[in-house]
Amino acid sequence: MDMDEVSSTTRRRIMKENHKMKNSWEAMSKARTEKYQAYKKDVMPIIKEIQASGIKSLQGIANGLTDRAIKTRYGKDIWHPSQEKNLLER
Repeated sequence: MDMDEVSSTTRRRIMKENHKMKNSWEAMSKARTEKYQAYKKDVMPIIKEIQASGIKSLQGIANGLTDRAIKTRYGKDIWHPSQEKNLLER
């Protein structure tokens, strides 16, 4: 449907709904970022501790996190090097 074909009331309603949706997506994105930052803040000291013990490889750090029963960001029990890499790069 072309916007020229709808009434001004309908046009205002559509614009209002689009604005609400945009704000909703922005709020979800902000909440997701905050949750990730909080998780990273909790996990990074453990990673630094593992690195201080002499383990430098991503696989070694992932194994250390798994051995310590640290859950991944999504609640999994086993860490993979790519997850570790993503944490270190962000």
